[in-house]
Amino acid sequence: MEFADVAAVKVVSTSAVFLMMTIVLLAVARRISTSILVFGLQSAIITAQVAGTAYLERSIEAWVVAGLIFVVKVLGIPYAFFWLMEKLKSRRDVQAATTPAQSVLIVVIMIFVSYAAVRSYTFGIRVPEDALAAAVALILTGAFLMVSRRKALMQMLGLLVLENGIFLAALTTTFGMPLIIEMGILFDVLIGLLLMGIFAFRIRDTFEHLDVSRLRRLRG
Repeated sequence: MEFADVAAVKVVSTSAVFLMMTIVLLAVARRISTSILVFGLQSAIITAQVAGTAYLERSIEAWVVAGLIFVVKVLGIPYAFFWLMEKLKSRRDVQAATTPAQSVLIVVIMIFVSYAAVRSYTFGIRVPEDALAAAVALILTGAFLMVSRRKALMQMLGLLVLENGIFLAALTTTFGMPLIIEMGILFDVLIGLLLMGIFAFRIRDTFEHLDVSRLRRLRG
C-alpha cells in the first residue's frame, strides 16, 4: 500500500476523534469568535474525511464535494459570521444558559448516548461506528447549542453544526450522496444563513440586542 493510501485511511479512521474534540471545544467556548473558529476547524476535518474517501474510492464527485465544503464551510461561512459580528456590534460572549462545566457534562453524555444509539445499527453492516457516532453527536450538539445559547448568532451556528452532523451521517451510511443533492443541501444552507442574518439585523435594529430570550417578554 502506498503512503498516500495509508494517509487517506488514517484520515478517514481518525477524523471521528477530532470531531469529538470540536464538540467539547464548542461546549466550553465563551466567545462567539472562538465558536466560529471551532466550527471552521470542524468543517475542515469533515473536508479532510471527504477528501480521504474520494482518494480511496477514486471518486471525482467526492473531490468536488470536498472542494465545495472547503470553500463554503471552512472559508465562506466563518467569514460571513465575522462580518455579521462586526456589523451588528454585539457583545462577544455566547451568553449560555449553562456553565462551561455543565455544557461539557451534557455533551459527554450525548457522546455516550450517540455510541449507544448506533451500536445496534452498525452491528450487522459495514459502517464505521466511530464516524456514525460522531455524526449523531454533532446533530445532538447542534440542537443543544440552539437551545442553550441566547445569542441569535450562536443559534445560527448551532444549526450549521447540526447540518454538519446530517452530512456526516449521510457520508458514513451511504458512502456519499449524489453531487446534485450535495450541492442542493449547500445551497439551502447558504439561503438559510442569509435569511437568519437578515433576521439578526432585524432583531438588533428593533430591540438593540441579539438576546433572543428577551423576546419572551413580548408575549401578550
